[in-house]
Amino acid sequence: MLTRRHLRIKALHALFAYAQSRSNDLNLALYGLEKNIDRIHDLYLHELKLFWHFTQFLDKRLEAEKVKQQPSPQRITRVSALLNSPFLQSIAADDKLIAQWEQKHVHWGDHFDVLLKIFHDFWVDPAMEVWFSDETELVDKDSVTFIKRFYRDCIANNEVLHDVYEDMHMDWADDLDAAQMMTVKSLENAKKGNTILVNLYKNQADKTFVSDLLMKTIQLEPEWKTLIEKKATSWKYNRLTPVDRCLIELALTELVMAEDVPVKVTINEAIELAKQYGSENSPGFINGLLDALAKDLQSQGKILKTGRGLIT
Repeated sequence: MLTRRHLRIKALHALFAYAQSRSNDLNLALYGLEKNIDRIHDLYLHELKLFWHFTQFLDKRLEAEKVKQQPSPQRITRVSALLNSPFLQSIAADDKLIAQWEQKHVHWGDHFDVLLKIFHDFWVDPAMEVWFSDETELVDKDSVTFIKRFYRDCIANNEVLHDVYEDMHMDWADDLDAAQMMTVKSLENAKKGNTILVNLYKNQADKTFVSDLLMKTIQLEPEWKTLIEKKATSWKYNRLTPVDRCLIELALTELVMAEDVPVKVTINEAIELAKQYGSENSPGFINGLLDALAKDLQSQGKILKTGRGLIT
């Protein structure tokens, strides 16, 4: 499921697109935000489909091993144990997951050869040869550890696969971290006997948070523009980069909107996004400006915090 940082990034992308389009269609901006977030789920489904293909690969290798003149009992036992692990069993048989693949038309198509190469390289790796030849009896915990290792070493950090995802959709380079977190969570769910599919949002509050953040930032833009112009004495508003403007305005909206988020958290999150999306000078400038604006808004009674939001 998505973290608040993932949601802030998506709100930033949507606000930037809205500002660049010079459109006044708020509903269109909200629709675009929702679609962009849904694409993270599509990427997550592709990650899970990759494991379905891995299961098919292992199954074929198992059958090939069985008909060898001198089959390896250890290899047969270990591959069979993997195929019977809770995660790969769920991947192969979860009706809800299969239905989502069909509904979203999730397939690897022209890129299937990339998967096959990844699987083959894994299969012939000398370290894997040692593992498959081990006579130690496998338990579910061992299978989980192995699948996590396979995912980490062969999938999650595979630059060729990252390029394929970016070819599939330009936003997926930014979405990969979120999708991978959801994939690992699916593995944990299977280990615990829970449903394999992970929800996109932690709860309804998170879904409301991101849509309200975008909507209210757009609505409050004239007010934020005035505040920024007054406070940023050495900078004219139109000299700020579009990304910096979006980051500052989103943070101001969060300060007054999200009563359960501490002021320091909002400012720190804006700084982190500035490091990722802004210029070299953006983090320091945004930090100083937001700190000053937050104090002004607090003195005016416009920032009201409750619960966790009171943490300093």
